[in-house]
Amino acid sequence: MIKILKIILMGLILQSCTSSNTDPVNASWSLSVLPSSIRLDPSTKEIIDHRFDAVKQPQSFEKNLLLKNWIYNGEKVSLHAARGEYISFQLVLINNTGSTLKGIMVDMPPFKNKDIQFKISPEFFLEWAVEVKTPSTGYSKASLGEGWYPDALIPFKYIQMDSTKVRRRWTFPLELPDFNNRIDQQQSLIVWVDQYIPFQYEDAKPGTYSTKISVAIDEQIQDIPVELNIWDFAIPNENKLKGSLQHEGFLSRMENNQELETYKLFKRNRVSLMDPTYKPDLKISDAKNVILNWDAFDARLKKYFTGEAFTSEYGYDYGPGYGEPLEAFILPFNVFGKHGDAGWPDTGKPDVERNPENIALYRNVIKEVRSHLQNMINPQKTELTVYLNGLDESYFPEAWDRMVYYGEIFKKDYPEVRFRIDGSYSEEAMEVVKNSINSWASHTINYNIERIRKYQEMGIEDWIYGPMLYESKVNSWVGSTTFIDLPLVNDRAISWSCWKYNTYSWLSWGVGAGWERAWYDPETWKDTYKTGSDSDAGFTYKKLNGNGLLIYSPGIIPNVYGACPSIRLKTMRDGVQEYEYMRLLSALDGNEDRINEIVNNIIKDPFGEKSIGNLDVWSFDAEQWDLARLKMGELIHEAKQNR
Repeated sequence: MIKILKIILMGLILQSCTSSNTDPVNASWSLSVLPSSIRLDPSTKEIIDHRFDAVKQPQSFEKNLLLKNWIYNGEKVSLHAARGEYISFQLVLINNTGSTLKGIMVDMPPFKNKDIQFKISPEFFLEWAVEVKTPSTGYSKASLGEGWYPDALIPFKYIQMDSTKVRRRWTFPLELPDFNNRIDQQQSLIVWVDQYIPFQYEDAKPGTYSTKISVAIDEQIQDIPVELNIWDFAIPNENKLKGSLQHEGFLSRMENNQELETYKLFKRNRVSLMDPTYKPDLKISDAKNVILNWDAFDARLKKYFTGEAFTSEYGYDYGPGYGEPLEAFILPFNVFGKHGDAGWPDTGKPDVERNPENIALYRNVIKEVRSHLQNMINPQKTELTVYLNGLDESYFPEAWDRMVYYGEIFKKDYPEVRFRIDGSYSEEAMEVVKNSINSWASHTINYNIERIRKYQEMGIEDWIYGPMLYESKVNSWVGSTTFIDLPLVNDRAISWSCWKYNTYSWLSWGVGAGWERAWYDPETWKDTYKTGSDSDAGFTYKKLNGNGLLIYSPGIIPNVYGACPSIRLKTMRDGVQEYEYMRLLSALDGNEDRINEIVNNIIKDPFGEKSIGNLDVWSFDAEQWDLARLKMGELIHEAKQNR
């Protein structure tokens, strides 16, 4: 009898140590789950994106989403996804005491149902917060203000969660408050959870799958059930939108292993990278003969052009774009111009570049490059572009004349490439260059769709680039779309806007601007000046938070040996995935009526001169965006089921 009582007592003890999400009032710590479309201030437990009050917001912004929200009912997480995409959520660990929580263990087995268990496990990231001390310059209304913003996502492989695997010293233990992040009065530790849904039908058949996410601290365990509903469709393996980040020299200056890991990281997140500074070794003989040595170029880049870099052979075991080559590549051609750099090949300044010997030299290099790359690059898979940085944003007739001159050369000597110009070009300028270009990256402040449609109809591929919001004209300072302290939905809106306006794609400057110091100083673009073409009487300086930065550098935080993505990159990825929903539904319907109704309910009238001073350009309610995604998914699922 005594033995039986001991067994019962032990069971009661274990039951008290292991529970579902324990009542935070009676526990030293508690758990919650938030959607991936919002951010939580880890020091105040405030939803950062609900601070946006530049336009009227719904009453739902006043609710405590840690108790209940649109993916978490307080007891269970409910997710929906298609094959071939990522679905994400955020686990929030809340410290209800003044003591440090140590020895934190997080676990989540693979999803399964009665027939299938996923072969792909969830991916965990620790959210690292940066402190915004000054709102981004020019955004006094739109900025979400000062405070701690979770942004960098550190893969758990760099976190020392299991003490049995730590030798000698701990350099990054999982603790709350965070051992390294040093967040003022930190109350919450946030874990980003990514789940890739297998692309193959047999690996993720339609239906409901389940698992649970659990946290163990000392002898106490809490867990939350997670349910995942898989729709009966897949988004394409390849990245058809080709939304891109361009950053001159950022990739080409890397050592090979870091470069490979960076390309794989962005392939996984469905964002293309452009760096126009990759080039073969070029020598010009005394007789003006062209000598190109491709050995180093080919050894470095061939795996990206064939798609081998994105296979298990190079450690890319699964994910979007498996086996697919680079979506885009900018050729190294350039001319002398506004930046004062020599052209490639160097044919001198404008007064001599059209001399017969210089014309012959430039065209010979074009032909040599085309001849070599034809055997390596499939232009149907990898879009080849010529972008002459010396003529970037050049707003005077002499530059337009040079655009026409070089555009005609490439049209004749390398017809497979796109000849792209970048800038806020006037109608006068476009009338000069329109027949000699086939690609135009139009700055958002200049993107007046009534005028743009004229060039779309001519077959010119239009890209949007630049800031998403315009409090004033001064915001046109930069060519990057992304800021840490502006609403997170902006990074999703760029792909949705492409659908609304039938835009070819989007482009943003900067991959990792200031990516080393950004761990501790988010002002990635910071300068002051006396005079300049972009100066403004009210702003003789710039302090822009996270501008041109989507990943964080390895080697800065202890034990973090690889580049880390940002929450804003994940949000860009979600927008690209949702663009594919739009493409799928319109194809199934045979028209765009239903999808346009959904998109137009979210996206209003952004960009162009009319947007200056108007911040009410799309919904800033993340729940509305997420519900629109659910509606698109359900409509596609139903259409596939009814066929």
